[in-house]
Amino acid sequence: MKLYPKIEILQLIKKFAQENANPIIEILGPTASGKTGFSVEVAKKISPSEILSVDSRQIYQEMDISSAKVTAQEMQGIPHWGLDLIRPDATFSAYDFQKYAFDCIDRIRSRGALPILCGGTMLWLDAISENYIFHETPNKKSVQRGKPRFPVLKIGLHWDRKTLYERIDTRAEWQFEHGLIEETEKILKKYTLSRSALTSFGYREIKDFLDGRIDREEALRRNQKRNRNYAKRQLTWWRGREDVIWVDGAEL
Repeated sequence: MKLYPKIEILQLIKKFAQENANPIIEILGPTASGKTGFSVEVAKKISPSEILSVDSRQIYQEMDISSAKVTAQEMQGIPHWGLDLIRPDATFSAYDFQKYAFDCIDRIRSRGALPILCGGTMLWLDAISENYIFHETPNKKSVQRGKPRFPVLKIGLHWDRKTLYERIDTRAEWQFEHGLIEETEKILKKYTLSRSALTSFGYREIKDFLDGRIDREEALRRNQKRNRNYAKRQLTWWRGREDVIWVDGAEL
């Protein structure tokens, strides 16, 4: 895998945005790789820009710490979309998000701004950039891809595996220290969540801690392991992709 320095990537993004009609910039990478900060940096250098979060967890209201949702301070004044779309007990498929995203991109363009997609939900990103054709049954994806609606420059954030896992573990520790357990307890009391939500958000291990089945240290260990496993799946999805240009995360 060839890694490009950040300065070259920023130049490439600016050139792509200038030379293509209706361009889209896509910033992707595994969890805890620094996508949020880099997307804001890009948006500030290419103004006006607006960011569309492509994260299947950040669409949920009230699930802020568990989804590592971008904060108002982190946004630095850049408009963000794709956040807090539904209640925690509701469902939102890749098909639903594709429709939302296409509409959102059109609205961003109508304001004369550059749409920047930022996220790590692999299927959702490809559903937008590759224009997947869905059957009438939501979430059932056809093998057929439609004609892409716009030119897309895909930028991936790469870290060596050891450093990435350290970043994941450190973020989990921060979340546990800054309200993740309390947020989880509130969510579980207020809503009935699906099995997948319990697993993907890490609520299952925290529920086991709250119920006294495991101690806090074990809950943290399981949370970290779950996120590392998710990062593995993300990296497997993008492995060998010739349409992604990778930037060295160590330079972010």
